Amino acid sequence: MVSVQFYIILNEHAGSGRAKDLWPEIKQQLDDAQVSYQLAISEYANHAILLSEQFAKQLPDAAHQNWVVLAVGGDGTLHEAINGLTKQPRTYPIPVAYLPIGSGNDFARGAGMALKWQEALKQVIQCTHATTYDIGSYNETIKQERGVFTNNLGIGFDAAIISQANQSKAKVWLNKHHMGKLSYLASALDVYYNQTGFTLTVHVGNQRDIYPNAFLVTTTNHPYFGGGVGIVPNATITDHQLHLVVIEKPNFFKLMWLALRLVFKRHLTSKAVHYYQASSVHLTVPAIEYGQLDGEEMGGRFFDVYVGVKQYPFWFDVTI
Repeated sequence: MVSVQFYIILNEHAGSGRAKDLWPEIKQQLDDAQVSYQLAISEYANHAILLSEQFAKQLPDAAHQNWVVLAVGGDGTLHEAINGLTKQPRTYPIPVAYLPIGSGNDFARGAGMALKWQEALKQVIQCTHATTYDIGSYNETIKQERGVFTNNLGIGFDAAIISQANQSKAKVWLNKHHMGKLSYLASALDVYYNQTGFTLTVHVGNQRDIYPNAFLVTTTNHPYFGGGVGIVPNATITDHQLHLVVIEKPNFFKLMWLALRLVFKRHLTSKAVHYYQASSVHLTVPAIEYGQLDGEEMGGRFFDVYVGVKQYPFWFDVTI
């Protein structure tokens, strides 16, 4: 068995504090398995980016190094860890692992990982080799931001829901009682009534489509967003494709009909839904709209964003 060492980035706030509560149990299992690790605690927003970037800088860019960065938290913690690791180009990228104990855990679903942390930990510590999976890359030219995402980049409805839910005091209580999805549902109804349609231009290859009444725009790397909603059922993290879904603002009854079709995975054939599959897309939104990356807020802004797909090594074995 390959002897690896883990640089653990623990986000104690993940899952509204659940990660902090679980850490003593996780530590016990690591110690019982005689796992070699170094612990760093993410103390504020984007701290995990800094921690993983600093770790990558001190590790020689050489083959056969035996370190793995393990993000303990939610999709946001993984998002930050992998963005820090990819800040500096490396010939030999440092593999990343993930323990899904956030409120959404969509990447675990998309990757076929166990959703129970005890089983997911076995998939990580008993893994013997890295596996390369797709991740999304983005370059937003207006604010000159670039980085990567493991799940989705969203503009409009889903991003506004995340922004509102994150400001909700009820979210913390609901997460504590494993009912986090209810905070998103309550926010969704409120956002639906307040969100207006916006102009979106989609460039894919030589094709250019303009939507004057766009409502939800999601570029995804795998099937899930919003804590298990299967927005693109056929997407995989090995198909080297981005999957873009554009939904124009429906009336309330059509929204309910779309939601029902979503449950039965039939929504992509609806006339209000536009679906693209490509290795790169260019999106422009000339109005201030909310954006989100892997469930993390991008804030309200104009968008001129180039989205692509690249590969990165992950350290977990879904067959365990």
